[in-house]
Amino acid sequence: MDELLTLLERYAPGYRDHIEGYPAPLLDELEEAFGRALPSSYRQFAECLGARGGALLATVEAYDPLLDVADFYRVMPMEMPPRRFLYLFGDSSPLCPTPYWLDLEAPSEEGDCQVVRMPLGEHTWKTKLSRDYVGLKELLFLWAMENIHLPSFPHQARYQCGQGEQPATAENVAHLLEQMGFARLPYPRHSLLFERDDAALRLYRPPGNSHFEIRVGMRSPDNLKQLQAVIEDNTDLEKSVWSFP
Repeated sequence: MDELLTLLERYAPGYRDHIEGYPAPLLDELEEAFGRALPSSYRQFAECLGARGGALLATVEAYDPLLDVADFYRVMPMEMPPRRFLYLFGDSSPLCPTPYWLDLEAPSEEGDCQVVRMPLGEHTWKTKLSRDYVGLKELLFLWAMENIHLPSFPHQARYQCGQGEQPATAENVAHLLEQMGFARLPYPRHSLLFERDDAALRLYRPPGNSHFEIRVGMRSPDNLKQLQAVIEDNTDLEKSVWSFP
C-alpha cells in the first residue's frame, strides 16, 4: 500500500492528509460478521483508506469496512450472494446498481483476489457476474490514474480494440508508446499505466481477456493529434466517443 500512497502523493500532493483507515483490531469485527478471513489486500486497503478514501474512491459509495460492510453482513442472508464474495464498494448508479466484490475463490497475487461486479441477489453470481480487475491493488492503481491524474489533462481521447484481421495486442501498444517517450509504471502488470512529462495513459484489460481499451490525456492538443495519428496508422484501435469530466 505504500507504493500506492506514494503514487497518490505524486498525483495530488498532501493526499495522505485526506484519507483515514481503521486499526487492525477493529477489522476483526468485519471478519467476524463476514465469517471468513479477510484477504490481506483488503486489510491493507481498509487500514489506509477504509474510513475515508478521498478522490480515489469518489465514484463509489458504501465502502466503509465497519459502518457499511460489516453492517451489510450482519443483516444479509448467507446466500445473497454466498460468502465466497466479499462486498467491496457500492455502486452509485440509481437504476441498476452492480456493486464491486472480491471473489475469494479467484486468487490473483500476493494475498489479492479478482474484483467482480454483480447486483445483489441469490443467483446473480451465476448469471450476472463480470470479472473486471485481476485484483484490488490493480483497481486502486488504475483509479489513481483515472480519478486523480488523468482529469488534470485538458485534452483527452479514448480508444478500444477494433475488428482488424490482426488485432493489436496490449504488448504491441506498450512498445509503440515507449517508442513515443512514454514510461511504463512498474505496477500494475496486467492492465498498464504510462506517463510522459506532458501526458498520461491508462491501458485497461479485464482478467483473462485479450480485449483492452486506453484513455490518454495530454497538455497539448497538437501532441494528442500526433499520438492519435500514430495509433490509427499502426493499430486497429478505434476511437470511442466519450464525455470527460
